[in-house]
Amino acid sequence: MGRAGDDDPGEDDGRISTPIAPASARGAAKGVPIQRGRATYYADKFNGRATASGEPYNPRALTAAHRTLPFGALVDVIRRDGRRVRVRINDRGPFKRGRIIDLSRKAAERIGLIKDGVTDVTLELIWKPARRAR
Repeated sequence: MGRAGDDDPGEDDGRISTPIAPASARGAAKGVPIQRGRATYYADKFNGRATASGEPYNPRALTAAHRTLPFGALVDVIRRDGRRVRVRINDRGPFKRGRIIDLSRKAAERIGLIKDGVTDVTLELIWKPARRAR
């Protein structure tokens, strides 16, 4: 899926995300920062399209895309100014260098991201589903 700001090559300043804990967040304590980097949000044109988890994208839900966290994981996304939003991971992405999470429109509105398009954030793992036995 494309994201807001992906059409603007000037948006990406080449920063690389900084993992604070393993990207899979295995063993990360709840509420402890696991990653720092840039956040953006989904463009409105993706409303209703299937996410990687199979559920349709709903811009009014508090959901997000992350490259490695398991579907269903709950993450707090915190801006430098302290504004935060709790989201559920239901998609994969973002795939643009330096970006660590793509938020739904509602989540982006909650932290004032709509005007900025891209902002620096810290992710805190709140809950993740148990690993399935193989």
